[in-house]
Amino acid sequence: MNGLNRSSLRRELVIPITVLVIVVSAAIGWVSMKAGSDAVHTLTQRILIDMATRINLLTEKHLDGAITALESVAPSSQHIPQTQDFSPDMHLLESKFWAASGLFMDVNNYVYFGGKDGRFVGVYRVSRDDVQLLWREPGAAKRQVYSVKTIGDRHELIRSDELDPRKRPWYQAAMSSEQPVWSKIYNNFSFHYPTITLAKAVFEKNHEFVGVVATDLTLKELSGFLSKLDISKNSVAYIVDADGYIVATSGKELPERTVNDLPERMRAIDMKTMLISETFKKINQTHASGAETYSFDIGNGTVDVAVSPLGNKQGLRWQTVVVVPRSDFMSAINQGLVQSMVIASACIIFALVIALTIVERVIRDIRKLTSAAKKFGNGETMPKLDIHRKDEIGILAQTFTEMENKLRFDKLTQVANRESLFSQINALQKQARENPASSEGFTLLFVDLDRFKFINDNYGHDAGDKALVIIAARLRAAIRDTDEVARYGGDEFVLLLKGTRNSIDINHMAEKISSLVEEPIVFEDVVVDVGASIGWANFPEDGDDYVRLIKIADSRMYSRKRDKKGSQSIRLA
Repeated sequence: MNGLNRSSLRRELVIPITVLVIVVSAAIGWVSMKAGSDAVHTLTQRILIDMATRINLLTEKHLDGAITALESVAPSSQHIPQTQDFSPDMHLLESKFWAASGLFMDVNNYVYFGGKDGRFVGVYRVSRDDVQLLWREPGAAKRQVYSVKTIGDRHELIRSDELDPRKRPWYQAAMSSEQPVWSKIYNNFSFHYPTITLAKAVFEKNHEFVGVVATDLTLKELSGFLSKLDISKNSVAYIVDADGYIVATSGKELPERTVNDLPERMRAIDMKTMLISETFKKINQTHASGAETYSFDIGNGTVDVAVSPLGNKQGLRWQTVVVVPRSDFMSAINQGLVQSMVIASACIIFALVIALTIVERVIRDIRKLTSAAKKFGNGETMPKLDIHRKDEIGILAQTFTEMENKLRFDKLTQVANRESLFSQINALQKQARENPASSEGFTLLFVDLDRFKFINDNYGHDAGDKALVIIAARLRAAIRDTDEVARYGGDEFVLLLKGTRNSIDINHMAEKISSLVEEPIVFEDVVVDVGASIGWANFPEDGDDYVRLIKIADSRMYSRKRDKKGSQSIRLA
């Protein structure tokens, strides 16, 4: 009887406690999974949108480069005070094209003109030391292609062909349009990589049509940029045009195939990469007008997708798509859930108190992660996570911090990157709108390095990178703790100075920065120096949005640079 009672009591105690611990363990697992999933989902959406924005900024910079190249040769009426008389003089155009083709050589190095009388002149910069002049006189049977060193050089004839510009699609499309016209993407038969052409009709002063100016924009740099994006292990980013053809992709699958020995562009739905083909099918069923995030179930599981329109202001209807399998971010959380259940089953005798203590600790840290993810998603600086763990939650916390560093700080110089700068400016503008009485405004200093190209060309890019790191450190030393230094791109930096609106203070700071930057830089066996051209813009006097402020500061910087160079500088339209 006593044995039966002991057995019954054991059952009454052990079974409920066991069930309770299992339920608590399951609850812990569910709460951990839900909180972690919410935090990851919030952070993933922000990462996807930020990545799509970064891709759009670079791509639109390339597209704007093509527009700038044409504007420098044939300005539009809305960009000049009066109607311009376009001269079809071939020698004059040769000089202009030398300048225009050198503005953005990496992606926009070929500018040309086809006249209504069949004349053709173009300058193609194959590289910095290899320039080709393409020349066809009016009435000539063939076009001549020369390898040239300077304007007017005709010593080395490479080849000749029978190209008549009037029969080319870009000529015919632009001739019948009052606005610049983009071609469809094609594989250039001469240069062997994806290309898109921007062309515009030009007129003499009497409004008589004289021909078409055009420039080719290469797209190989876009795929190179996408392939370097560090999003997640199995993610993919791609750009599609209005007809569904791949413009660029971060994946290893090429966006083209060979049909009858000729290259043919690939449609997104025909790609073998499932993350591209399947997500594009889903995207076609949506009707988003702006940047949006989605979650789709495809053959490999659930994926999170960001879609952002691209090129609308340049006259294109492209889309940027970033796809991340949810398993990339959820694997650590899923593993943690399994381990928690195993440990809870093995430690069932420790009862509910210990389990609740563990739960509270887990939930406390997960709440920190969720709060940090929400702040990060709102563009605020993520607070320091006081989480010192070696398990999956600690890994997740460390991953959050590393992701913030990747998104907010320039990898080379460790100063703020462009996106971080824009977020800080937006926060200051929001504060000014909400409490204008206490707003002290701020100043942007746009710093462009002079003679930096000389270091790269003569001592290599490693030396250039070291110089950028040293200069970034000098810029940080020149400002207050409340100010910020950001690398805007290449050899350009932007300084955000808070509460500095007096012109004397600004000029003093600019002089101080110039003096620091221009101090000699000592490498192992050589001493080099760089200069600094600095432009500035004040908020709110010069504008109430960061795009206008950056443009004003950039314009003032170029004015100073132009003053330094004098007549040798190239004037941009």
